[in-house]
Amino acid sequence: MKTNRHSVQVERSAGQAAPAPVAGRRGTSRPATPERGREILPHTADTGLRAWAPDLPGLFEEAAAALGEIAAEFSDVADVAATTAEPAERAEPADVRVAVEAPDLAGLAFAWLNELIGLADVHHAALAGTTVGRVDHASKGCALDAVARYVDRAAPGVRLRHDVKSATFHGLAVRRTGRTWSMVAYLDI
Repeated sequence: MKTNRHSVQVERSAGQAAPAPVAGRRGTSRPATPERGREILPHTADTGLRAWAPDLPGLFEEAAAALGEIAAEFSDVADVAATTAEPAERAEPADVRVAVEAPDLAGLAFAWLNELIGLADVHHAALAGTTVGRVDHASKGCALDAVARYVDRAAPGVRLRHDVKSATFHGLAVRRTGRTWSMVAYLDI
């Protein structure tokens, strides 16, 4: 079995374009369209997600948005960093560069979701948005480069929903049907 390679670089946002906020959260969403979206899937012991988009970067962003919605809820992402009175106490969002590789798209989805979950755990933060810059897939393997935005779990306006432990290979699928890419993944909570 080929091991996934991960590289992570943490940067504080400093005038750079922020990752797209996790859609579907009050005050932060880009509207869902038939071409792009996500839903949470019920499961007896875990929870699942289904995402779809016309391209692979959009698909991986939608999957991240579903993961973020499962883990936490924001009253307003735009105001999370500015809600405390003292500037020194503000919960500044952290932009984290993420690069993952895998032998195939299902493995890339597994690596992507688990990297996002692990970073949230390490930084004691909630996933607030992602921007996927590139997804390459070829017979030699797949790679993804992205920026994920995290906000401190204790910040005002952040309410934790579920402690997501990991993505699983159970039912994991990435497919293209016509002009639409779709992903189904189940999460251990």
